[in-house]
Amino acid sequence: MLTLAPSAFANWSSNLDGVMSGFESRRWDDQQYTEIRFTGCDQGYATSVDVNLWEDVALNYDNYKGDHTFTKCFDNSTSVSAGTFSGLPVNNYYFKIGTIGGSNQLWVRDVDVDTTLADS
Repeated sequence: MLTLAPSAFANWSSNLDGVMSGFESRRWDDQQYTEIRFTGCDQGYATSVDVNLWEDVALNYDNYKGDHTFTKCFDNSTSVSAGTFSGLPVNNYYFKIGTIGGSNQLWVRDVDVDTTLADS
């Protein structure tokens, strides 16, 4: 059975509601640069989250592009953690939640994906 990836969007915003390690975000189109921002991370005992960037390769294994460990977003509801990735080939991308330090679930008030290098 052939399964196609969800359609891609360049810049988008959302939230995370009780996701666990291994959760995959929606896909987006990218050309060279991506910034992922989490604002207001929360889960009782959680203190960090690893955010992994993956290149969505059609009909083949996806390519791991690196990760960032977010901690500042756990300070309060307006604190932001951000990770940037550059030098990316033109393709579709998604992030995957890696290890959640101190918990097994994660809530994030605001998730933003920005592919515009000019505003960094």
